[in-house]
Amino acid sequence: MRPRPIRSQIYLPVTRFGVVDADWKFVFITTFVCYTVPFMLDLRVLNIPIELWASLIGLVGSVAFFNYVRIGRKPFWLQHQITAHLRSSRMRLSLPTDATRKPWLIKAKK
Repeated sequence: MRPRPIRSQIYLPVTRFGVVDADWKFVFITTFVCYTVPFMLDLRVLNIPIELWASLIGLVGSVAFFNYVRIGRKPFWLQHQITAHLRSSRMRLSLPTDATRKPWLIKAKK
């Protein structure tokens, strides 16, 4: 058999600036909120509107956050970290081997 070409990257997500295309909605929402809150409150520093700088900082900050979360980490790393901090280590689904193990309080008699 002759070797056939492999399309190795067909199932990889599309990224722009290191952010996966599914996460761009959160980047846009963050940037929009960082723009609208100072705009609605009419905040200014030295007669310069703050919303211009806040939206730029929100955009750069959210892109940096998603790059930090995704690059060099296993898939769903952030979700696992959040779950680990919110749940006790004893709260987990049962494993198939749990039924065969004896509880740690009961010791085997000799």
